[in-house]
Amino acid sequence: MRSKAIVSFLFSGSLFCLSFSNTFADEVDTDAIYAEKCALCHGEDGKGTPTGINFGVKNFTDQDWLKSRTVDDFTNSITNGNPDNPNYLPFGDILSEEEIAAMANYVMGRFKQ
Repeated sequence: MRSKAIVSFLFSGSLFCLSFSNTFADEVDTDAIYAEKCALCHGEDGKGTPTGINFGVKNFTDQDWLKSRTVDDFTNSITNGNPDNPNYLPFGDILSEEEIAAMANYVMGRFKQ
């Protein structure tokens, strides 16, 4: 009986924590992060700035390229950098996991038509 109570308590606690994790993820200001960390190279419109194009950034509005990517691809690139482009800096030590996840979804959602 006691073990059932402990399991129930742990399960309830886990659900409580998970409910807050979604709340915090919803509070990530993706517009501000994009403007501060991404727009310098990727451009506000996602097509790339002259600096970004010289560094080899991808055009986020290229629908064929974008559709060939997944949220996991963006998450990995944001976290670790892009192995195909040494100019692309990793943000894994700058952004939290929640911010990275939010930004990966943001890019996919903002530019995919």
